[in-house]
Parts: sequence; C-alpha cells; structure tokens
Amino acid sequence: MSDEEKRPRTAFTPNQLDRLKKQFLDNKYLTEKRRQELAHELGLNESQIKIWFQNKRAKLKKATGERPSLTLQLMAQGLYNHHAATVIHP
Repeated sequence: MSDEEKRPRTAFTPNQLDRLKKQFLDNKYLTEKRRQELAHELGLNESQIKIWFQNKRAKLKKATGERPSLTLQLMAQGLYNHHAATVIHP
C-alpha cells in the first residue's frame, strides 16, 4: 500500500482515549462482541478499536521487555536468532 492509499491517522478524542484505556486496564484483549459494543459507544469502527488495542499491547510489551518463554529458553541456550534463515536441503 503506497502512502497515498493509507487511511489518515485517527485522532482520538480525550473521552475516547479515556474509555479505551479503562477498557484496556480491565482486559487487554476484547471479544468480538465487546469490540463491536465499544466501537458503537465511541463512534469508531471496529478496526480502529482493534488496532488501538494491538498497538497498546505492543507498546506495553516493549516497555516491559516481555518475551515469550520459549524465546527466553532459546536465548539462554544461544539458539535464538530473530532473523529468518534460509535452509537448503540437499
């Protein structure tokens, strides 16, 4: 998707942000039904709600340095490499 095709960034109102943050504190993941309700209540579309929650979880994960346990185990063994590798089978 080129820059011209991108949807403009959503400018959430202070009220919308407050409601989204409160909902996030209650639960970091929304059911489809709750996402629909929240979108209706806040005058946003479901995609905007979904992306906000995804971004918030990613920001929290980055801030806390949280990593999946398998990743930690592989790192401890020196086996973790986040770069994709090409494997050629003879």
